[in-house]
Amino acid sequence: LAQRHTALRRGLLCPRPGLCLPSPPDQCPQVKVVGLEGSDKLSILRGCPGLPGATGPKGEAGANGPKGERGSPGVVGKAGPAGPKGDRGEKGARGEKGEPGQLQSCATGPRTCKELLTRGHFLSGWHTIYLPDCQPLTVLCDMDTDGGGWTVFQRRSDGSVDFYRDWAAYKRGFGSQLGEFWLGNDHIHALTAQGTNELRVDLVDFEGNHQFAKYRSFQVAGEAEKYKLVLGGFLEGNAGDSLSSHRDQFFSTKDQDNDNHSGNCAEQYHGAWWYNACHSSNLNGRYLRGLH
Repeated sequence: LAQRHTALRRGLLCPRPGLCLPSPPDQCPQVKVVGLEGSDKLSILRGCPGLPGATGPKGEAGANGPKGERGSPGVVGKAGPAGPKGDRGEKGARGEKGEPGQLQSCATGPRTCKELLTRGHFLSGWHTIYLPDCQPLTVLCDMDTDGGGWTVFQRRSDGSVDFYRDWAAYKRGFGSQLGEFWLGNDHIHALTAQGTNELRVDLVDFEGNHQFAKYRSFQVAGEAEKYKLVLGGFLEGNAGDSLSSHRDQFFSTKDQDNDNHSGNCAEQYHGAWWYNACHSSNLNGRYLRGLH
């Protein structure tokens, strides 16, 4: 009886052959006979798993999770276009009083190195003086030689600066405050146009011997007169007079031949000067060392 009931109940579990899959022996439940009210009955405690059912409907969204941590900053983007111009700001406070202007400095400033000396400037060096048109000019003042107060417009000491230059260079000046220089014909003209000026030429050879020549007056005309040399008489000096033969001569450069020679003296002697035909002196020519 128990065996027949077992076969019967198993057939009820799979009414349509081919739709149920056999279960491995270790997965299907065991059929047991239990006693119930004095009679034996067949009972299946647990069935085999069936086929998966259809997917159920999507459930409602869950609650939002907690806010995550702040991420690292991204790459800086390009600058945007400039914004509109803002309103004009309020007027600022009044500034402090400035230094005296150029006109005031010109009215009270020195015109020559000699004037600086009379005001108590006893040290030789570069100082600012004012030209007749009130333009400031930095010049080298010699406060030691022959009583002091001399304005130096040319200096050569080692041949480091090239003096074989054109008209424009001699017009404006060239060189270095630390060494050799030419002050500039326009500046020399402006300085010598004021009153009477003496000229002193100081020479030192390579053996350290000093010589000089001094002239009563000295003036350089303007560019319209080709910077003509207006020279007074020779006063004194152990160097002798080698400049008087250049009196009233025009200034000549390699690109402006104003001398009395058939050729160009400035080209021939590599330097600009008040050449005649050609020269008794030439302080802007080749810088030659030793005896010549």
